[in-house]
This record gives sequence, structure tokens and C-alpha cells, in this order.
Amino acid sequence: MYGIYENGEVIAQFTAPLTVRSNQPVFVSDTLSLKRFISRRSAQRWEIDAGLEPHTDNAQDLMVNLVTKGYSEAVTIIVPQNYGVVKARTAIGTATASGTIGSGQVSVSGLSGLIPKGTFIKFSSHSKVYMTTTNVSFTNGISSTISIFPTLVAAATGTMTHRDDVQMQCLYDTDVISGMVYSDGILMDNGQIRLLEKL
Repeated sequence: MYGIYENGEVIAQFTAPLTVRSNQPVFVSDTLSLKRFISRRSAQRWEIDAGLEPHTDNAQDLMVNLVTKGYSEAVTIIVPQNYGVVKARTAIGTATASGTIGSGQVSVSGLSGLIPKGTFIKFSSHSKVYMTTTNVSFTNGISSTISIFPTLVAAATGTMTHRDDVQMQCLYDTDVISGMVYSDGILMDNGQIRLLEKL
């Protein structure tokens, strides 16, 4: 279950439509001869637009989260995995990773099975969330190399999460209501919200 996570549980589940967007500054210019020059920065963050499951009896948890976190404190979410990834993945075990800052590849061991490309992953050594860009099959825990996007912002060490347990620290965007919205008197429905990965 993907959504806003607090005190060991999802307090507000994401609903469709749901968008996970990669925001990476790109500068584009055209010359008089119409040749195009493109420059891409290394900075990158994930942005999520999603509806939230309407609440009745348990609406207070979400309301308190929205009000107390506001626009300046991090909120934890469970990152939505691509549906194709969920259907294709077979990797089991405890993943241990190692990689150097700036690298686009990470060495992972301790798994058996497939981690498909497009899988969101996170390392215990820092808070950035990455996406795999290649399919990788593991055999009996033997180390394999995973290609990732973006490149590592810090060294990858320790364990790696890769299933429906990938947590991301986010900030509410400034257009998210810090409070409650009731649609019929008993149903709290804040509609679509935007979450920005906290870097």
C-alpha cells in the first residue's frame, strides 16, 4: 500500500490518477542555424501528484500530519512502484549495496531473483531515492551490478530496499491545504496533492 506513512502505518493511501515525475533542470537553446544545444544539470528530485483516499473515522491522523508538517517539515511516504515492476519482480533476500559517490552503478549482493528496470530503490546510508535502469537477475546471493538513475549523491553502503518498503522523505508543495476539506460533512477528501522529494 503506497501513501503517507507515519508511526509504522500508511495513514493516507494514494489513489489514481497518480503521477511520479523526475524533475531535472535542463537548459535548451537554438542557434540561428537551428542547431540545438542541450545542457542537463546533475541535480534531480522525484515529484508525486496523487489523490488521497477519502477518510471518515480516521481523518484526524491525516489532518494533524498536514497541519504540523506544513511546508517546511519532511513527511514520509511509501514510494509507488511501477505496476510492471510489481508484476515482474522476483528478487528475495536482504540486499547489501556498495557504490561510490557520482557513480551510476551499484554492486548489490544477498538476493535471488529479478529486479526489473524501473524499480525504485533506496540505500540505508542516505535518503535519496533512485531508479534502476536495467534488468538484473541475481543467483544465490552472488553480487551483481545495478545501473541507477540519477548518479549517487552519496556513497551507497549498508542495506538496500527495493520492494513496497521504499520510504522517501518529502515536502508538501505550497498549494497543498494545511488542514481539512470535507466534501459532505463526514467525508474528509483533500483531493489531489503534490509531494516533492526532500533533498
